Amino acid sequence: MDWDQVATISQLVTGAATLAVAVFLATQLRIQRKDSERAHRDSEREILYTAQGRGQDLMRPIMTSDFAPIWTKGGQDFDSLTPVEKEQYRAWGYSFMMLQSVNAQAGHEGLDRGVESRIRVQTEGTWTSWPGLATYYEQYGRSHTYNPDLRALLDSIFLEKFGREIDTTWHWGVQKTVS
Repeated sequence: MDWDQVATISQLVTGAATLAVAVFLATQLRIQRKDSERAHRDSEREILYTAQGRGQDLMRPIMTSDFAPIWTKGGQDFDSLTPVEKEQYRAWGYSFMMLQSVNAQAGHEGLDRGVESRIRVQTEGTWTSWPGLATYYEQYGRSHTYNPDLRALLDSIFLEKFGREIDTTWHWGVQKTVS
């Protein structure tokens, strides 16, 4: 064999080796992508489980003889609570709103079959049963609802449910005077 033939064979071997490496890397990338997608689904599921557990934890104080009457009274009429009761109800309401914010931020809105917005359905039901929580949202909760999409959704539910716009002069429980 002369040198041209050796060079040609070397180039063919090099080309085949390069192709084999490319196939191997493509296969590795595909496996890595599938692993990444699986890990993402696992983390989403873990967030949902954690949020569900947090929701259950949030409901436990309602069952106590100390907080149940406050929760019941505040759920019907937030403004009827004494200052001490309001503080207790506010602590519960803050936790509830933070849980809602986490679920919204995590993108779990469309995970329920047949429900366009889990938060919409839950909020409509909650505010129907416990209108005092809507008052809490207007006076306090809106102030710490930092996600603008969630705030717009909750504001639209408030408008539909109560037939009026949110009074935006409330900020962290203090009503600003309009000048």
